[in-house]
Amino acid sequence: MIYKTYLTDIPKLLSLPESGMGYQVIEGKLFLEDTIRQYVVYNCELVIDLDTNFNANQRQVLEKGFTTTLAESKSWLISTDSIHLVSSKLPYEIKNLTYNKITKNKRHSGGKGAKENPKEYTDGNETFVRISAYENDKRIDFNKKRLIEGSYTTSLADYYDCIITDDEPIDRYALPNDEKVKWAFYIRAKSVDVLQRGVVQSAFGHEGGGIEVFFENGTSDNTFYVKKEYGI
Repeated sequence: MIYKTYLTDIPKLLSLPESGMGYQVIEGKLFLEDTIRQYVVYNCELVIDLDTNFNANQRQVLEKGFTTTLAESKSWLISTDSIHLVSSKLPYEIKNLTYNKITKNKRHSGGKGAKENPKEYTDGNETFVRISAYENDKRIDFNKKRLIEGSYTTSLADYYDCIITDDEPIDRYALPNDEKVKWAFYIRAKSVDVLQRGVVQSAFGHEGGGIEVFFENGTSDNTFYVKKEYGI
């Protein structure tokens, strides 16, 4: 099934870390049910059951588009208190990174995901990029101009490698929604901001191999400085 979230559930989802750039894998119970189900949530707005029909529902979103699907979907009758992030590795459609993509597209083989690596302070000069299919990306606080807690980006260098080698960002960053990436949000973290760096692991039938950067505490105010169309 495909659902849309209630506005009252969005603060709860935003209080939880992302599972990857632009999405969360969560579990919870629908009202009047005792069964705990798993879901993939896109931009805190659109929800898909993570079950045997996931790929078919995913294709439906791609064919109709995010906005149309959101408008046509029924409300997600989840018990807000039951919502939790699924922290275990996803066993769905794992793929091995091909040699061609390592060499031609400058992807990275081996290595751990960002959350599994040590924390470090930024140097105050490095720029990070968050790519998204959504112009109203909810992990950006546009008022305080910052990345909110528990959010992912990639490095500026890896973003440029993706563009210059004409790589497919959905596959490089193992994004589950398969929607065209349209936007890039640029963030220059301050030296007091803490991050974890790693390699995107394969998931959702995508190979991964891009660089991911996780900001558990988000970034300081006035660190988000520009939004551009992807590839510009």
